[in-house]
Amino acid sequence: MANARALLVHPEEGSERIETALDAAGFEVTRTDTASSAVAKAMTGEYDCVVSEYALAGDDGVALATAIEESDAGVPVVMFTETDEEGVPEAAFENGVDRFLQKNGSASIERLVSDVSTVSSGVPTSEPRQDVSDHEPSAPEVRRAVEDAPIGISISDPDLSDYPLVYVNDAWGEHTGYPVEEALGRNPRFLQGPETAPETVEEVGEAIANEEEVTVEIRNYRRDGTPFWNELTVAPIYDEAGDLAHYVGFQNDISDRKEAERLAEERAEKLATERRSLDRVLGRVNGLLSEISRILVENRDPSVIPERVCEVVAGEPGYAGGWIGEVSSATGRLEIRAASGVSVDAGASFDVDETPTEVREAIETEELRGGSIENAADGPLEPSAVGGRRLLVVPLTYGERRYGLLGIYGSGADVLDRRERRVCESVGKMIANGLHSLETTKILTTDRVVELVVEIRDPTASLARIADAVGEPVEHLGTTRLDDDACELYFRVDGEGVSLDELAARSLVESMRTVSETNDGVSFAVTITESPPFTQLADHGVVVAEATATADGATLTIEAPPEHDVRSILDVFRAEYEGVELRSRVERESRDRTVAEFAAAVDERLTERQRAALKTAELNGYFEWPRPVDGSEIAAQMGITRQTFHQHLRAAERKLVEAYVDPRPSE
Repeated sequence: MANARALLVHPEEGSERIETALDAAGFEVTRTDTASSAVAKAMTGEYDCVVSEYALAGDDGVALATAIEESDAGVPVVMFTETDEEGVPEAAFENGVDRFLQKNGSASIERLVSDVSTVSSGVPTSEPRQDVSDHEPSAPEVRRAVEDAPIGISISDPDLSDYPLVYVNDAWGEHTGYPVEEALGRNPRFLQGPETAPETVEEVGEAIANEEEVTVEIRNYRRDGTPFWNELTVAPIYDEAGDLAHYVGFQNDISDRKEAERLAEERAEKLATERRSLDRVLGRVNGLLSEISRILVENRDPSVIPERVCEVVAGEPGYAGGWIGEVSSATGRLEIRAASGVSVDAGASFDVDETPTEVREAIETEELRGGSIENAADGPLEPSAVGGRRLLVVPLTYGERRYGLLGIYGSGADVLDRRERRVCESVGKMIANGLHSLETTKILTTDRVVELVVEIRDPTASLARIADAVGEPVEHLGTTRLDDDACELYFRVDGEGVSLDELAARSLVESMRTVSETNDGVSFAVTITESPPFTQLADHGVVVAEATATADGATLTIEAPPEHDVRSILDVFRAEYEGVELRSRVERESRDRTVAEFAAAVDERLTERQRAALKTAELNGYFEWPRPVDGSEIAAQMGITRQTFHQHLRAAERKLVEAYVDPRPSE
C-alpha cells in the first residue's frame, strides 16, 4: 500500500515475521517495545495504523488502545496477539481496538495484512505529503515544547560521576515538588523511599548499564514525603558520532490508575472471601436442614426430637453445640430439655434474669437474637461458660404456640453471620412445625384428653352475632380454611321455617350459602369479616369439639392433651372477648372423632388446588344426580383446563376416602 505507514508495538522476539509481511504489502513499518513510546509516536500523525501485541513491557495493548483513543489521534488499532485470557477480546473492542486477531500461523499473518490494509484504507494516506522543510521548529521552539510538555522530562549526563540530572522540565518539578535548583546535580535516586521496590531499581540500573531503553512503574516520593506511582521510561541518547551523550527520562504520575487497580484487587479479594464464606455457610446449613428434616420425619416422639436436634447441631462443623429449653409456666425458670456439645446438662434450670441478654430478649420479643464472646458477661449459658464463641437464640414458634428456644453456639468468629441467622430462623420454624404436627396428631389419637368447657358472655362475639341474626340458637359444625387464609364456618339451626335473609344482610357476612334444608332445620356456610379464633386454637394444638351460640354469647367444648397449659387457651379468647369463663375441666378417655374433627383432618390433607376443586364442584352441584354442570364448566370458573380440574378433584376424592377408611393422620 503506497505511502502507508504502520507502527508495530511488539517485543523484538517474534516481530520479524510481522514486519516482513507488512513490508511486502507496501507498508513502511516502525517498531517500538513499549506502550508509552507508542502513544507518543501515534500522536505525531505520521502513522496510518497501529499493530499491537496484548502483552507489552510496562502495560498491555488494551491500555495502549485506550490512550490512543483518548488522545484523539484518529489512528486505527489492530491487536495481533498470542494471549488467550478470558475477556481480553471484549475489553479490546470496548476500548478502541478496531480488529482483534489471534496468532495461529501463516493464515493469521495473511489475515493481519488484509485487516491492516482495510483499516488503513479509511485514512487519507494516499494523498501526497506536504513539504514542511520551511516549517521545521527552531531550537528555542523545541526547547519550549519540551519545557511545557504535560509529562515530566529529565536529562542525565553519563559523563559526570553518578549520572546527575542536568535538566528537568516544569512538569517534572510539579510531579515531584522539587524546584530546579534542588534537583540539578543529583542522581534521580533521591526520589526513592522506603516503599520503593529494590528489584525495580535494579532493573533500571541494569538497563542504564547496558545502554538500553526501559519502562517501569516505580514508587517514588515527593519533596513533602508523600508517595506517588511513577511510570518511568529511561532511554539512551547518542550524538552524531554514535557515542552515548545523555539519558532522557519520561515521567508520568499514574497514582490514580494504581489506586484504581488496588481497589479493584481488594474488591476481587473481598468477593472471593465472601464466596468462600458463603460456600461454607451453604455447606453447613444444607447439612443442618437435611438432618433436622430427617429427624422430624422419622421420630414420632416429641420428647426425642430436641435431643436429636441438639446432637445434629453439635455435629455440624463450625458449631460448638446447642440446647433446647422452655420457660416453665409454673416456675418462670428456663428449663433445659436437651443439650449436646456444650457444658450444659438436660434437666438444668436457670433463673431467666441470670441468662445471657440474647436469651432474655428472645423470650421477650419472640424474635431471633445473637451475640458473641467479646461482649458477653459471666453467667450460665454464656458462650465463654459453655465452650463457644458466639450464641444465637432461635424461638421455636408455630402461630401462637410456643415450643421453647433453640440455643446454637458457634465455635468461630465467622460463624452465625447475618445470612446464616436467617436460615437458622427458618430451622426454628421447621422444628416448631414438626412439634406442632406431632402434638395435633397426639390429640387425635391419644387415649386420654382434657375436656374444657368455656363460656363466652359477650354478644359482640361473632358466633353470638350470627345467632342474633338468625333469631335462633346455632350449632357450629366446623371450619374450613380457604385459599386466601380466610375461613368458611358451617352452622346448623334446628326448627321449621328458619329464615337466613337477615343474616345475609349483616355487614359481618362476606358470603353465605345454604348447605341443606329439611323440615327439622337448615345447615349453612358463611364467610365472615371477623372469624372466631378457631385458627389460633389450632395453632395451640387443641381441638374445638363442640360450639353453640345464642344472641347473648357462646359455649365451646375444647379438647387438649392432659399436659397442656389451660391458661394459654383461655388467653386466646380473653384477647378477643369479654366475660370469658372456664366452666369445667375434666380429664377423660378419648372418643371417636366428631364431624368437625373429621373435616379438619381432611382439610389438612388437601392442597389448596384440591380443596378449591372439591369445594367448587360441591357448590355447583357436581355431586348431585343428574349433574346440573359438567367438569368443563367448573374448570372454566376456576380458570384451569378440564383435565387439570379432574386431576385435582380425583386427588381430593381419594384423600377424602382415605380419611374415612383409615382415620389415622396421614404420614
